[in-house]
Amino acid sequence: MARVIRARYENGISKPLERLDLREGENVKLMVLRGARGLSEVVKRISREYRGVEEDPLKVLLERRR
Repeated sequence: MARVIRARYENGISKPLERLDLREGENVKLMVLRGARGLSEVVKRISREYRGVEEDPLKVLLERRR
């Protein structure tokens, strides 16, 4: 069963922020996705780089696809 949970990484250990229905010693696979804070920084950086662009990039892309 796949399930998404939030966790906090402290001192080299991922600590779930909610109860998990797992047996002691059970192996699991983890997929690590950083929180929105990292995404926010990327958006800010891209916004600064393209501040002077006056065209709507989506509109330009859609027009060129035709």
